[in-house]
Amino acid sequence: MAIGKKKPEVVPFWHPNFRVVDALPDIKQVRTGFIVNFITVTLAVLALGWTVVTEVEIHKVNTDLDHFNTNIAALTPTNTKDLASSARFVSTSKPLQFAAKFFSEKLSPLDVYSSLMDARPSDILFDSLEIDSVVLDLGGTKKAYTQRIIIDGTLSSNNLLSLDEFVTKAQNSPAFKSRITGDPKDRKIETHGDQAAGIFTFTVTITLKPPV
Repeated sequence: MAIGKKKPEVVPFWHPNFRVVDALPDIKQVRTGFIVNFITVTLAVLALGWTVVTEVEIHKVNTDLDHFNTNIAALTPTNTKDLASSARFVSTSKPLQFAAKFFSEKLSPLDVYSSLMDARPSDILFDSLEIDSVVLDLGGTKKAYTQRIIIDGTLSSNNLLSLDEFVTKAQNSPAFKSRITGDPKDRKIETHGDQAAGIFTFTVTITLKPPV
């Protein structure tokens, strides 16, 4: 029979332990790990929520963009057709616009005749009245369109001043006043007849200034 080893001897503490554990103060360190974990989890949840909201908004914007692009694609042929029609309208309407502007700047024959009748004294009779369109040469390559009034009539008196007064009154009438230049060359009076008989024929030519 083998001889067993000798059991080690129990060595007692080198000094007695007199501490009363229950009576000692709690000096454990404050645990802060849970606070860090809570903040981390909160930030992660907020980041996840922000990411979800952003993705939803992006998806909504993309959906709207696709819808608008689809509508644009569907309306593009109609828009192209309308643009072509508008371009043709502008091109074809230019002569009409010019004609409308040209005729709107002309004096109305009725306004001219009414003004002349209001200015006519009793000793003047009208034989004819013409309203002609003329082109004025302004020098160089500049030209202007305007009108010229030609009045033929008879003066049944020896008072030639009556004819001058008639022309002056006619030029100051509302129909002519804004279209008279005041230049003597734009007003021409010619008389023919027998002063002894007291009957004269006359021709009055009034050239209007071009409309502004």
